[in-house]
Amino acid sequence: PPHNVAEICDALNHLLKYPNVSFDKLVDLIPGPDFPTGGILVENRENIIEAYRTGRGRFRLRARYIIEWLKHGLFQIVVTEIPYHVQKSRLVDRIAELMLARKIPHLRDIRDESDHENPTRIVIEPRSNRVDKSALMDHLFATTSLEQSYRVNMNMIGLDGRPKVFDLKGALKEWLDFRIATVTVSY
Repeated sequence: PPHNVAEICDALNHLLKYPNVSFDKLVDLIPGPDFPTGGILVENRENIIEAYRTGRGRFRLRARYIIEWLKHGLFQIVVTEIPYHVQKSRLVDRIAELMLARKIPHLRDIRDESDHENPTRIVIEPRSNRVDKSALMDHLFATTSLEQSYRVNMNMIGLDGRPKVFDLKGALKEWLDFRIATVTVSY
């Protein structure tokens, strides 16, 4: 999965200085993946650590949203970040299809108000102010791509030319060994 490059660099620098660094220290430096379109990683810490320890696992990512209050006690839900690799237009179309099929009866409207200032702004309007916001969002997470699962498979071809599933420390060390072997300094 994609990660924050600054966190990766910090972990690589630490691994260069302290080759026998503990796995726990590396997990502190790289707390989890960082997806470029944002969202909220809803996986618990133990599952993230286990994926880093074994090289295999699964991460769940949810859309980030806010509640905007309108006049007369009405509100709308505004999605500001969507999971990685989710196409915004398909997401909006899917929710509209569910509305037309009356599978989400609590919704009045959905529209994409994204522009240059707000690259992701999907407005979800409930039918009334009595709709339970969290129950509505839980239903949307379960039935649409507002929540996605991403497999973790750190299977790479090592310097020996053979594929292998690496743990976090092994993957970082293999990359450092590769860089040391391939980068030469010419004067």
